[in-house]
Amino acid sequence: MGGEAILHIPEGINFDCTGCGNCCFSWPVPLTDDDFERICSLEIEGVKKEPVHIIKTCAPASPGQRAFTSALGKRRDGKCQFLSPDNRCEIHSQFGEEAKPSMCRLFPYTFTPTPNGVYASASFASTGVLYNSGRPLAEQKPHLLRTYELFQKLYSELAPDWNGLQLIDGQPLSFNEYLVIESTLLAALKEDTPESMNRRADKILCALAKETSKLINQKRDFDKIPGLETKPRTVDSLLINALLAAYFPDDVYKENSCEIDTAQLARSLVAPPDKVLIKFAGSTFSYGDLNQYTLAALDAQSEGLLKRFAYLKIFSKLYFGPGFAGLSLVAGLNHLATIVSLVRIVLKLKNITRKAKGHEIPFEEVAECVRMLERRLTVANYSRETKTMLEVLLSGAERSERISMLAS
Repeated sequence: MGGEAILHIPEGINFDCTGCGNCCFSWPVPLTDDDFERICSLEIEGVKKEPVHIIKTCAPASPGQRAFTSALGKRRDGKCQFLSPDNRCEIHSQFGEEAKPSMCRLFPYTFTPTPNGVYASASFASTGVLYNSGRPLAEQKPHLLRTYELFQKLYSELAPDWNGLQLIDGQPLSFNEYLVIESTLLAALKEDTPESMNRRADKILCALAKETSKLINQKRDFDKIPGLETKPRTVDSLLINALLAAYFPDDVYKENSCEIDTAQLARSLVAPPDKVLIKFAGSTFSYGDLNQYTLAALDAQSEGLLKRFAYLKIFSKLYFGPGFAGLSLVAGLNHLATIVSLVRIVLKLKNITRKAKGHEIPFEEVAECVRMLERRLTVANYSRETKTMLEVLLSGAERSERISMLAS
Protein backbone atom coordinates (compact mmCIF):
# COMPACT_ATOMS: atom_id res chain seq x y z
CA MET A 1 0.00 0.00 0.00
CA GLY A 2 1.68 3.20 -1.16
CA GLY A 3 1.83 6.25 1.11
CA GLU A 4 -0.12 6.56 4.33
CA ALA A 5 -2.71 3.85 4.84
CA ILE A 6 -6.40 4.77 4.67
CA LEU A 7 -7.21 3.96 8.27
CA HIS A 8 -10.81 3.59 9.45
CA ILE A 9 -11.20 4.05 13.21
CA PRO A 10 -14.34 3.00 15.15
CA GLU A 11 -16.41 5.58 17.00
CA GLY A 12 -17.04 5.37 20.73
CA ILE A 13 -14.16 2.97 21.43
CA ASN A 14 -11.52 3.99 23.98
CA PHE A 15 -8.29 2.43 25.14
CA ASP A 16 -5.37 3.12 27.43
CA CYS A 17 -3.42 0.44 29.28
CA THR A 18 -4.81 -0.05 32.81
CA GLY A 19 -1.64 -1.74 34.08
CA CYS A 20 -3.62 -4.76 35.33
CA GLY A 21 -1.18 -7.33 33.94
CA ASN A 22 -3.98 -9.59 32.66
CA CYS A 23 -2.57 -9.64 29.13
CA CYS A 24 0.79 -10.76 30.59
CA PHE A 25 -0.64 -13.86 32.26
CA SER A 26 -0.55 -17.49 31.04
CA TRP A 27 -0.52 -16.76 27.31
CA PRO A 28 2.80 -17.44 25.57
CA VAL A 29 4.23 -14.25 24.08
CA PRO A 30 5.61 -15.06 20.60
CA LEU A 31 8.94 -13.53 19.60
CA THR A 32 10.57 -12.72 16.29
CA ASP A 33 14.29 -13.37 15.85
CA ASP A 34 14.95 -9.66 16.45
CA ASP A 35 12.81 -9.73 19.62
CA PHE A 36 14.73 -12.75 20.86
CA GLU A 37 18.16 -11.20 20.30
CA ARG A 38 17.15 -7.84 21.77
CA ILE A 39 15.57 -9.24 24.94
CA CYS A 40 18.39 -11.70 25.56
CA SER A 41 20.84 -8.79 25.44
CA LEU A 42 18.98 -6.67 28.01
CA GLU A 43 20.27 -6.40 31.55
CA ILE A 44 17.10 -5.80 33.51
CA GLU A 45 17.39 -4.80 37.14
CA GLY A 46 15.48 -6.92 39.65
CA VAL A 47 14.52 -9.64 37.15
CA LYS A 48 15.73 -13.22 37.20
CA LYS A 49 15.87 -14.18 33.56
CA GLU A 50 14.45 -17.62 32.73
CA PRO A 51 14.97 -19.70 29.58
CA VAL A 52 13.14 -18.63 26.45
CA HIS A 53 10.93 -21.47 25.26
CA ILE A 54 11.05 -22.36 21.58
CA ILE A 55 7.75 -22.78 19.76
CA LYS A 56 7.71 -26.24 18.18
CA THR A 57 5.43 -26.87 15.22
CA CYS A 58 4.61 -30.15 13.52
CA ALA A 59 3.74 -28.45 10.24
CA PRO A 60 4.98 -25.31 8.45
CA ALA A 61 3.78 -22.21 10.25
CA SER A 62 0.78 -20.37 8.82
CA PRO A 63 1.39 -17.06 7.02
CA GLY A 64 0.17 -15.28 10.15
CA GLN A 65 2.82 -16.90 12.34
CA ARG A 66 5.94 -17.14 10.18
CA ALA A 67 7.52 -14.05 11.74
CA PHE A 68 7.50 -15.71 15.18
CA THR A 69 10.15 -18.28 16.01
CA SER A 70 10.18 -18.50 19.82
CA ALA A 71 8.20 -17.55 22.90
CA LEU A 72 8.89 -15.96 26.27
CA GLY A 73 9.06 -18.31 29.23
CA LYS A 74 6.58 -17.85 32.07
CA ARG A 75 7.11 -17.92 35.81
CA ARG A 76 5.56 -20.70 37.87
CA ASP A 77 2.59 -18.47 38.68
CA GLY A 78 1.90 -18.12 34.94
CA LYS A 79 2.94 -14.47 34.71
CA CYS A 80 5.46 -13.07 32.28
CA GLN A 81 8.97 -13.23 33.71
CA PHE A 82 9.37 -9.50 33.07
CA LEU A 83 6.28 -8.45 35.04
CA SER A 84 7.03 -6.51 38.23
CA PRO A 85 5.21 -7.13 41.56
CA ASP A 86 2.93 -4.16 40.78
CA ASN A 87 2.06 -5.66 37.35
CA ARG A 88 4.24 -3.30 35.33
CA CYS A 89 6.42 -4.36 32.42
CA GLU A 90 10.08 -4.08 33.47
CA ILE A 91 11.22 -3.95 29.84
CA HIS A 92 8.92 -1.01 29.13
CA SER A 93 9.76 0.86 32.33
CA GLN A 94 13.55 0.47 31.97
CA PHE A 95 14.06 0.55 28.20
CA GLY A 96 10.90 2.03 26.67
CA GLU A 97 8.09 0.66 24.51
CA GLU A 98 10.29 -0.04 21.49
CA ALA A 99 12.28 -2.63 23.48
CA LYS A 100 9.22 -4.80 24.17
CA PRO A 101 8.35 -7.86 22.06
CA SER A 102 6.57 -6.96 18.84
CA MET A 103 3.38 -8.75 19.86
CA CYS A 104 3.24 -6.81 23.14
CA ARG A 105 3.57 -3.54 21.22
CA LEU A 106 0.80 -4.59 18.85
CA PHE A 107 -1.67 -5.70 21.54
CA PRO A 108 -4.59 -4.98 21.86
CA TYR A 109 -4.91 -3.42 18.41
CA THR A 110 -6.09 -5.37 15.38
CA PHE A 111 -6.10 -4.33 11.73
CA THR A 112 -8.19 -5.69 8.87
CA PRO A 113 -6.95 -4.79 5.36
CA THR A 114 -9.78 -4.43 2.82
CA PRO A 115 -10.24 -2.92 -0.67
CA ASN A 116 -11.66 0.13 1.10
CA GLY A 117 -8.73 0.70 3.45
CA VAL A 118 -7.62 -0.71 6.78
CA TYR A 119 -10.07 -1.11 9.67
CA ALA A 120 -8.54 -0.64 13.12
CA SER A 121 -10.04 -2.38 16.12
CA ALA A 122 -9.08 -3.64 19.57
CA SER A 123 -9.23 -6.95 21.40
CA PHE A 124 -11.62 -7.57 24.28
CA ALA A 125 -8.93 -9.71 25.88
CA SER A 126 -7.67 -6.34 27.18
CA THR A 127 -9.08 -4.94 30.42
CA GLY A 128 -8.87 -1.40 29.03
CA VAL A 129 -11.01 -2.39 26.04
CA LEU A 130 -13.50 -4.29 28.23
CA TYR A 131 -13.98 -1.21 30.42
CA ASN A 132 -13.74 1.20 27.46
CA SER A 133 -11.27 3.21 29.52
CA GLY A 134 -8.81 5.82 28.31
CA ARG A 135 -8.67 8.02 25.25
CA PRO A 136 -10.88 7.52 22.17
CA LEU A 137 -9.13 5.56 19.42
CA ALA A 138 -10.13 8.41 17.09
CA GLU A 139 -7.63 10.62 18.98
CA GLN A 140 -4.82 8.07 18.61
CA LYS A 141 -4.48 8.01 14.82
CA PRO A 142 -0.69 8.70 14.70
CA HIS A 143 -0.07 5.88 17.19
CA LEU A 144 -2.41 3.56 15.30
CA LEU A 145 -0.61 4.28 12.01
CA ARG A 146 2.75 3.44 13.62
CA THR A 147 1.28 0.28 15.09
CA TYR A 148 -0.15 -0.68 11.71
CA GLU A 149 3.35 -0.39 10.21
CA LEU A 150 4.50 -2.94 12.79
CA PHE A 151 1.50 -5.13 11.95
CA GLN A 152 2.50 -5.05 8.26
CA LYS A 153 6.03 -6.19 9.12
CA LEU A 154 4.78 -9.05 11.28
CA TYR A 155 2.03 -10.17 8.90
CA SER A 156 3.52 -9.23 5.54
CA GLU A 157 1.97 -12.27 3.83
CA LEU A 158 -1.52 -11.67 5.21
CA ALA A 159 -3.80 -10.68 2.32
CA PRO A 160 -7.51 -11.35 2.99
CA ASP A 161 -9.41 -12.10 -0.21
CA TRP A 162 -12.67 -10.11 -0.21
CA ASN A 163 -13.64 -11.17 -3.73
CA GLY A 164 -15.42 -14.36 -2.72
CA LEU A 165 -17.94 -12.95 -0.25
CA GLN A 166 -21.37 -14.58 -0.07
CA LEU A 167 -24.65 -13.31 1.32
CA ILE A 168 -25.60 -16.94 1.93
CA ASP A 169 -23.84 -20.06 0.68
CA GLY A 170 -24.20 -19.96 -3.12
CA GLN A 171 -25.24 -16.29 -3.44
CA PRO A 172 -22.30 -13.95 -4.21
CA LEU A 173 -21.94 -10.57 -2.52
CA SER A 174 -19.61 -7.82 -3.71
CA PHE A 175 -17.57 -5.89 -1.16
CA ASN A 176 -19.34 -2.64 -2.08
CA GLU A 177 -22.73 -4.32 -1.62
CA TYR A 178 -21.54 -5.52 1.76
CA LEU A 179 -20.50 -2.01 2.85
CA VAL A 180 -24.05 -0.75 2.20
CA ILE A 181 -25.45 -3.51 4.42
CA GLU A 182 -22.77 -2.93 7.06
CA SER A 183 -23.72 0.72 7.49
CA THR A 184 -27.20 -0.41 8.59
CA LEU A 185 -25.75 -3.02 10.96
CA LEU A 186 -23.44 -0.53 12.67
CA ALA A 187 -26.12 2.14 12.99
CA ALA A 188 -28.41 -0.32 14.79
CA LEU A 189 -25.73 -1.12 17.37
CA LYS A 190 -24.76 2.42 18.30
CA GLU A 191 -25.58 2.79 21.98
CA ASP A 192 -27.05 6.30 21.69
CA THR A 193 -29.84 5.38 19.27
CA PRO A 194 -33.41 4.89 20.52
CA GLU A 195 -33.54 1.43 18.89
CA SER A 196 -30.44 0.25 20.75
CA MET A 197 -30.83 1.87 24.16
CA ASN A 198 -33.46 -0.51 25.53
CA ARG A 199 -32.63 -3.66 23.58
CA ARG A 200 -30.20 -6.49 24.26
CA ALA A 201 -27.26 -6.90 21.90
CA ASP A 202 -28.24 -10.46 20.97
CA LYS A 203 -31.81 -9.37 20.17
CA ILE A 204 -30.52 -6.56 17.93
CA LEU A 205 -28.21 -9.00 16.12
CA CYS A 206 -31.03 -11.52 15.62
CA ALA A 207 -33.22 -8.81 14.11
CA LEU A 208 -30.37 -7.68 11.82
CA ALA A 209 -29.73 -11.26 10.67
CA LYS A 210 -33.44 -11.69 9.94
CA GLU A 211 -33.60 -8.43 8.00
CA THR A 212 -30.44 -9.28 6.02
CA SER A 213 -31.94 -12.69 5.19
CA LYS A 214 -34.66 -10.91 3.20
CA LEU A 215 -32.00 -10.30 0.53
CA ILE A 216 -31.67 -14.05 -0.12
CA ASN A 217 -32.86 -14.78 -3.67
CA GLN A 218 -34.00 -18.36 -3.16
CA LYS A 219 -36.12 -18.64 -0.02
CA ARG A 220 -35.51 -21.82 2.01
CA ASP A 221 -36.60 -23.32 5.30
CA PHE A 222 -33.22 -23.48 7.03
CA ASP A 223 -34.70 -25.41 9.96
CA LYS A 224 -35.20 -28.36 7.59
CA ILE A 225 -31.75 -29.77 6.95
CA PRO A 226 -31.76 -32.28 4.06
CA GLY A 227 -31.34 -35.85 5.30
CA LEU A 228 -31.69 -34.87 8.96
CA GLU A 229 -34.80 -35.79 10.94
CA THR A 230 -33.65 -34.39 14.29
CA LYS A 231 -36.03 -31.79 15.73
CA PRO A 232 -34.89 -28.14 15.39
CA ARG A 233 -34.78 -27.52 19.16
CA THR A 234 -32.64 -30.63 19.66
CA VAL A 235 -30.30 -29.32 16.95
CA ASP A 236 -30.20 -26.01 18.86
CA SER A 237 -29.18 -27.82 22.06
CA LEU A 238 -26.46 -29.88 20.38
CA LEU A 239 -25.04 -26.77 18.70
CA ILE A 240 -25.01 -24.88 22.01
CA ASN A 241 -23.14 -27.77 23.64
CA ALA A 242 -20.52 -27.77 20.88
CA LEU A 243 -20.05 -23.99 21.08
CA LEU A 244 -19.87 -24.01 24.90
CA ALA A 245 -17.12 -26.64 24.76
CA ALA A 246 -15.20 -24.60 22.18
CA TYR A 247 -15.60 -21.08 23.59
CA PHE A 248 -16.02 -21.67 27.32
CA PRO A 249 -13.83 -24.67 28.24
CA ASP A 250 -13.14 -25.45 31.90
CA ASP A 251 -9.51 -24.38 31.38
CA VAL A 252 -9.18 -21.64 28.78
CA TYR A 253 -5.37 -21.71 29.10
CA LYS A 254 -5.02 -25.45 28.47
CA GLU A 255 -5.19 -25.26 24.69
CA ASN A 256 -3.63 -22.66 22.43
CA SER A 257 -6.17 -23.30 19.68
CA CYS A 258 -9.96 -23.39 19.60
CA GLU A 259 -11.70 -26.08 17.57
CA ILE A 260 -15.24 -27.42 17.34
CA ASP A 261 -15.54 -31.20 17.47
CA THR A 262 -17.38 -31.40 14.16
CA ALA A 263 -17.28 -35.20 13.97
CA GLN A 264 -18.92 -35.58 17.39
CA LEU A 265 -21.50 -32.92 16.56
CA ALA A 266 -22.36 -34.65 13.27
CA ARG A 267 -22.82 -38.01 15.03
CA SER A 268 -25.09 -36.42 17.63
CA LEU A 269 -27.17 -34.68 14.97
CA VAL A 270 -27.76 -37.94 13.10
CA ALA A 271 -28.39 -40.03 16.24
CA PRO A 272 -29.27 -37.61 19.05
CA PRO A 273 -29.44 -38.78 22.67
CA ASP A 274 -32.85 -39.18 24.30
CA LYS A 275 -32.09 -36.15 26.45
CA VAL A 276 -29.48 -33.52 25.66
CA LEU A 277 -27.59 -32.44 28.78
CA ILE A 278 -25.22 -29.52 29.33
CA LYS A 279 -21.88 -30.16 30.98
CA PHE A 280 -20.49 -26.96 32.45
CA ALA A 281 -17.90 -26.24 35.15
CA GLY A 282 -17.98 -29.81 36.42
CA SER A 283 -21.79 -29.94 36.69
CA THR A 284 -24.55 -31.33 34.47
CA PHE A 285 -27.75 -29.46 33.61
CA SER A 286 -30.82 -30.14 31.53
CA TYR A 287 -32.14 -27.67 28.99
CA GLY A 288 -35.27 -27.60 31.11
CA ASP A 289 -33.16 -26.16 33.96
CA LEU A 290 -31.83 -23.50 31.61
CA ASN A 291 -35.23 -22.67 30.15
CA GLN A 292 -36.95 -22.35 33.53
CA TYR A 293 -34.33 -20.00 34.98
CA THR A 294 -34.79 -16.31 34.15
CA LEU A 295 -31.66 -14.22 34.12
CA ALA A 296 -31.92 -10.88 35.90
CA ALA A 297 -31.57 -7.87 33.62
CA LEU A 298 -27.95 -6.90 33.10
CA ASP A 299 -26.97 -3.39 34.10
CA ALA A 300 -26.39 -0.67 31.52
CA GLN A 301 -22.60 -1.06 31.70
CA SER A 302 -22.82 -4.80 30.92
CA GLU A 303 -25.30 -4.36 28.08
CA GLY A 304 -23.08 -1.58 26.73
CA LEU A 305 -20.12 -3.97 26.74
CA LEU A 306 -22.02 -6.63 24.76
CA LYS A 307 -23.12 -4.02 22.21
CA ARG A 308 -19.54 -2.71 21.86
CA PHE A 309 -18.34 -6.28 21.37
CA ALA A 310 -20.87 -6.84 18.58
CA TYR A 311 -20.19 -3.38 17.08
CA LEU A 312 -16.43 -3.93 16.91
CA LYS A 313 -16.76 -7.41 15.42
CA ILE A 314 -18.87 -5.98 12.62
CA PHE A 315 -16.73 -2.85 12.16
CA SER A 316 -13.53 -4.91 11.97
CA LYS A 317 -15.24 -7.52 9.74
CA LEU A 318 -13.90 -10.29 11.98
CA TYR A 319 -17.15 -12.23 11.99
CA PHE A 320 -17.60 -13.53 8.43
CA GLY A 321 -15.79 -14.11 5.15
CA PRO A 322 -11.99 -13.99 5.39
CA GLY A 323 -12.42 -12.34 8.79
CA PHE A 324 -13.91 -15.48 10.33
CA ALA A 325 -13.90 -19.03 8.96
CA GLY A 326 -15.11 -18.03 5.50
CA LEU A 327 -18.73 -17.85 6.67
CA SER A 328 -21.37 -16.17 4.54
CA LEU A 329 -22.70 -12.84 5.83
CA VAL A 330 -25.98 -14.32 7.11
CA ALA A 331 -24.28 -17.26 8.83
CA GLY A 332 -21.67 -14.89 10.29
CA LEU A 333 -24.37 -12.62 11.71
CA ASN A 334 -26.23 -15.59 13.20
CA HIS A 335 -22.99 -16.92 14.68
CA LEU A 336 -22.29 -13.51 16.22
CA ALA A 337 -25.82 -13.33 17.66
CA THR A 338 -25.44 -16.87 19.02
CA ILE A 339 -22.12 -16.28 20.78
CA VAL A 340 -23.43 -13.08 22.40
CA SER A 341 -26.41 -15.15 23.60
CA LEU A 342 -23.88 -17.74 24.78
CA VAL A 343 -22.38 -15.18 27.19
CA ARG A 344 -25.81 -14.82 28.80
CA ILE A 345 -26.28 -18.61 28.87
CA VAL A 346 -22.95 -18.97 30.70
CA LEU A 347 -24.09 -16.37 33.23
CA LYS A 348 -27.35 -18.30 33.69
CA LEU A 349 -25.46 -21.56 34.26
CA LYS A 350 -23.22 -19.89 36.84
CA ASN A 351 -26.27 -18.57 38.69
CA ILE A 352 -27.99 -21.96 38.60
CA THR A 353 -24.82 -23.54 40.00
CA ARG A 354 -24.75 -21.17 42.97
CA LYS A 355 -28.55 -21.38 43.34
CA ALA A 356 -28.90 -17.62 43.01
CA LYS A 357 -32.43 -16.72 41.96
CA GLY A 358 -32.67 -13.38 40.24
CA HIS A 359 -29.07 -12.70 41.29
CA GLU A 360 -27.78 -9.41 39.90
CA ILE A 361 -24.73 -10.10 37.75
CA PRO A 362 -21.78 -7.80 38.49
CA PHE A 363 -20.13 -6.15 35.50
CA GLU A 364 -16.80 -7.81 36.36
CA GLU A 365 -18.33 -11.24 35.79
CA VAL A 366 -19.78 -10.26 32.42
CA ALA A 367 -16.43 -8.74 31.43
CA GLU A 368 -14.53 -11.94 32.24
CA CYS A 369 -16.99 -13.98 30.13
CA VAL A 370 -16.41 -11.63 27.19
CA ARG A 371 -12.63 -11.78 27.75
CA MET A 372 -12.70 -15.59 27.60
CA LEU A 373 -14.86 -15.56 24.48
CA GLU A 374 -12.51 -13.11 22.77
CA ARG A 375 -9.46 -15.19 23.63
CA ARG A 376 -11.06 -18.32 22.19
CA LEU A 377 -12.18 -16.55 19.01
CA THR A 378 -8.64 -15.24 18.56
CA VAL A 379 -7.20 -18.77 18.49
CA ALA A 380 -10.10 -20.37 16.56
CA ASN A 381 -8.73 -22.77 13.97
CA TYR A 382 -11.67 -24.04 11.93
CA SER A 383 -11.43 -26.74 9.30
CA ARG A 384 -13.42 -26.74 6.08
CA GLU A 385 -15.77 -29.28 7.70
CA THR A 386 -16.39 -26.95 10.64
CA LYS A 387 -17.08 -24.04 8.32
CA THR A 388 -19.58 -26.16 6.39
CA MET A 389 -21.26 -27.31 9.61
CA LEU A 390 -21.61 -23.74 10.92
CA GLU A 391 -22.88 -22.57 7.55
CA VAL A 392 -25.60 -25.23 7.49
CA LEU A 393 -26.68 -24.79 11.11
CA LEU A 394 -26.55 -20.98 11.21
CA SER A 395 -28.03 -19.95 7.87
CA GLY A 396 -31.48 -19.49 9.40
CA ALA A 397 -32.29 -16.61 11.74
CA GLU A 398 -34.87 -18.79 13.52
CA ARG A 399 -32.14 -20.78 15.28
CA SER A 400 -30.30 -17.74 16.63
CA GLU A 401 -33.67 -16.30 17.75
CA ARG A 402 -34.52 -19.46 19.71
CA ILE A 403 -31.08 -19.49 21.32
CA SER A 404 -31.54 -15.83 22.25
CA MET A 405 -34.85 -16.70 23.93
CA LEU A 406 -33.09 -19.46 25.87
CA ALA A 407 -30.57 -16.83 27.04
CA SER A 408 -33.32 -14.67 28.59
